[in-house]
Amino acid sequence: PVTPVMISYIERGIEAAERDGAEVLIVQLDTPGGQVDLMGEVVRTILDADVPVVVYVYPPGAYAASAGTLITLAGHVAAMAPGTTIGAASPVGGQGEDLGETLEQKLKEDLKAQARALTGRRGEAAVEWAEAAIDEARAATADEALALGVIDFVASDVEDLLAQMDGLEIELRGEQVTLDTAEAEIREVPMTLFEQILHIITNPTIAFILL
Repeated sequence: PVTPVMISYIERGIEAAERDGAEVLIVQLDTPGGQVDLMGEVVRTILDADVPVVVYVYPPGAYAASAGTLITLAGHVAAMAPGTTIGAASPVGGQGEDLGETLEQKLKEDLKAQARALTGRRGEAAVEWAEAAIDEARAATADEALALGVIDFVASDVEDLLAQMDGLEIELRGEQVTLDTAEAEIREVPMTLFEQILHIITNPTIAFILL
């Protein structure tokens, strides 16, 4: 789930990538979602990066649900593995309950505005789908998302993704950048043991049980 630890972990990864002069930073994502405010912080962290951030829904069977949808759309490059899904981004309460009509409408309009901002460069079909993912909890498979322009690639693994991205032009902080990833060396940045423990206990479900 999207937790405060995810934010600090991605920030640490971006700092390492910038320090090492990395070509890209790939965030492998598999999430049921999380709080809207935490999602917003992850999105801002990605958009403020000085290195291209690729959000890759992985491994097969993973999903970028709810808040994960907008995090994926925030990537300078968005990709999914076969057998993954994205969407179902309608807002609900902290325990999965329905919201009051007024609050739900406000949240939906705010989320749809964010979705339009993130998908505008991807075309009208992608924008329409992103809004439907929030309004109607619509979801899509990897192939469906690719056909709609919601993502850039369907890749079986990181090596396949690097090969497909090679030569792709993206916009990074207002400048055009061409990715050179064909011969890129892969360096993993795993969560530390402390981050793993914090990530578990800040999972809303686990935190509720502990309380």
